[in-house]
Amino acid sequence: MKKINSRTLSAKITYDVVFKKDSLRQAIQNHTESFANPQEESYAKAICYETLRHYHHLESCWLKFVKNKPKDKLVCVIMTQALAELVYLEKPARAVVNEAVNTAKNLKKQWAVGLINSCLRKSVEIKNDKSDNLVAQYSHPQWWIEKLQMDWPNHWQKILVADNQKPPLWIRANHRYKPIESAEQHQSINSAYKINAQDITKLDEFKTGSVSVQDASAQLAAIILNPQDNEKILDACAAPGGKTGHILELNPNVQLDALEIFPNRAKKIHQNLERLKLSANVLVADASQSGQWFNGDKYNKILLDAPCSASGIVRRQPDIKFQRSSEDLENIIHTQQTLLDEMAKIVADDGVILYATCSVFRCENSEQIKNFLQRHPQFKEIKLNYPFAESCQYGIQILTGTLDMDGFYYCCLKKCTS
Repeated sequence: MKKINSRTLSAKITYDVVFKKDSLRQAIQNHTESFANPQEESYAKAICYETLRHYHHLESCWLKFVKNKPKDKLVCVIMTQALAELVYLEKPARAVVNEAVNTAKNLKKQWAVGLINSCLRKSVEIKNDKSDNLVAQYSHPQWWIEKLQMDWPNHWQKILVADNQKPPLWIRANHRYKPIESAEQHQSINSAYKINAQDITKLDEFKTGSVSVQDASAQLAAIILNPQDNEKILDACAAPGGKTGHILELNPNVQLDALEIFPNRAKKIHQNLERLKLSANVLVADASQSGQWFNGDKYNKILLDAPCSASGIVRRQPDIKFQRSSEDLENIIHTQQTLLDEMAKIVADDGVILYATCSVFRCENSEQIKNFLQRHPQFKEIKLNYPFAESCQYGIQILTGTLDMDGFYYCCLKKCTS
């Protein structure tokens, strides 16, 4: 297969995400064999991430210098990613313009060379450009911005800005081992450390299972669950197994079932547990269909890290802004509701369901719990109190960017016997 340079490949990948609605991971995977070397692949990924984070803003900048937006969407991507290189990867303006022209030629867009050359040369002074249009200013879809304005009237701007930042690398340190010496410990979550590493999988600490990649906000799940000896615990949507491993690190003397509907993702749970030298009963089954796999022995504790919009981790997955629509939320909310109702059937009396999402939208979080409690009055909320999290009507919300963490929601529900 012919090898292609990083800018040409990044244009193809970004096009697949923005206009074909592919996930960024899948789009990169589709072109993996075309990368000339690891350095080209690494740089192409960097361009894609910055282009997708700031796509709406960057596009609005060069659009000021054209009479009509080009109908060729790939040409639009070429110009947008060129500005991403200029502004966020800090490449010299002349080199950026020249490379954009070369990319157009490589993609057989010779007709657009003059347009690209002229437009970009006029656009190179846009570093401090401000737009009154919120979509262009914050690089988010209009529906997303409106939802945040309604849900978080005092925080929506902070969330949008945080969404567009390059996220840090958080690791979880197994308390049985000494953490990486250069790591910066989280001020409130003892197991969480921030580190600088190009590829953590090459570190001895990762290979031996003393550390795992996991955002600090996600580490709260196992901490809140607080596993005790001999408890029967279910990790209901477990892949890739980060929270499964953390539960066992905190207490290996539990009976832990890790449930995952997709076999290929269940394999990742096995792989993670093997690296951590831990074991759990991994089940390949649908959590929403407990009649097909549940043996009747109810659980003391259930972690339901439910499928969601992922609006709290968009800084890590900027393609989400192009994959999601407001219409998608209805199906997501229905899935969450189904899962919650199913977990209510299989948790023991006096048992606990910890509901979690990596979303910042209230309809998936506190409003979802409000409706659940109306359907299941035997459940009561156990109040959670963390100073860095926002208290909701039900549960707590970590807003994206707070203490450099991802957005995450938690609510603890106890099944009462009287």
